[in-house]
Amino acid sequence: MAMYLFGISLFAQAGGPNRQPQKNPPNNQNTQNQNNPPIQNANDQGSSSNSSNDDSSSTYSGLLTILELDAVSGGLEKGGPQSVNGILNSVRLANSVLGDAPEFFKESSSTTPVGTITPKIRLSQQLSDNTFIGFNYSLGEKSVTKTTTTSTSNRFTEDTIKPTTNEWKIRYGWGPLNLLTRNDFSYEFSIGYGSSSTTGNYSNIGLKLPGISGGTSDGISGYALAAGQLKYNIRNFSIDYGVAIPMWDWLNWYFRGDFTMFWGNMSMASFQAGADTGVTAGSYAPAQATIFKSKDGFFEGLSGFTWSFETGFVIRIFNTFGIRVGGFYQLSTFSVGSVQGYNVAPGSTPVEIGSVENLSSTLDNKQLGNFGATFGLVKNF
Repeated sequence: MAMYLFGISLFAQAGGPNRQPQKNPPNNQNTQNQNNPPIQNANDQGSSSNSSNDDSSSTYSGLLTILELDAVSGGLEKGGPQSVNGILNSVRLANSVLGDAPEFFKESSSTTPVGTITPKIRLSQQLSDNTFIGFNYSLGEKSVTKTTTTSTSNRFTEDTIKPTTNEWKIRYGWGPLNLLTRNDFSYEFSIGYGSSSTTGNYSNIGLKLPGISGGTSDGISGYALAAGQLKYNIRNFSIDYGVAIPMWDWLNWYFRGDFTMFWGNMSMASFQAGADTGVTAGSYAPAQATIFKSKDGFFEGLSGFTWSFETGFVIRIFNTFGIRVGGFYQLSTFSVGSVQGYNVAPGSTPVEIGSVENLSSTLDNKQLGNFGATFGLVKNF
């Protein structure tokens, strides 16, 4: 019995024929530790990677791509940073003024987008830690400009312009402006170059009531209807800038703007039919046509400047997706420059438009202020 127990004890100490020596496990553990990082460090790396992905300013393990869709509709924006419609207003009274002696006019004008929501695409691609390239594009943007004009001799005119605009711009500089930044402010400062092309239908309703001067009526009255088309091609150079600052986990504040210098050419062709109803002829010609085109270039053709400001908030739905809501204000000043064309009416000598000193109705319509609200979606990749 004692010998049997002694044999079991020896077998137990030997660990059986399949058991490895006790000194091997420590060696295997050391080998595993040399080939693989510590478990704690691996967890730290994962935490750092997740933090980088959560922070929208960290370029998501690469270079940041930002896509904005600016929704433009009649209920969301009034006027918009669109110098084009203000430019068109500067000559829409040519066929009304040329038929008579120039008068002093006062006007009010408004522009609103129409139709379905038209997206404006703003794409920014980061090239390095501090530089980026951007691309703005809009196709088929429609709007309506209505201008009501009164004169000192009781002439009332309402013009309606329905243009469709296609435009693009390339930006390059420091940035880009990351509206979804979370931990720090984001900024942009860039220069841009772009082009826009616009065509639009033009209509005019004119009414002339007898004017009173010194208690005596001039006896001139009448009405007229006109229709035609406006067209222009514009090139521009801009300086764009902006900043975005996180306020809460779900909300950012942003401000951005641009200063744009533009130049190009424009043309108009219209036909007007009118009737005199007063005792003295001269309110409107029975029929007249106006065709003109401006020269091209910054000093000879149509040219000007715009300065726009936009501010608002970005609601972060997700770390890489948000909704932008804001408002803007834009100042514009421009000049038409040299214009070539004719105003033709039966029974009168054709008038060369270039000989008329002022095609615009008033000087103050060369300095416009547009304002409104903006709405857009922001997505980071």
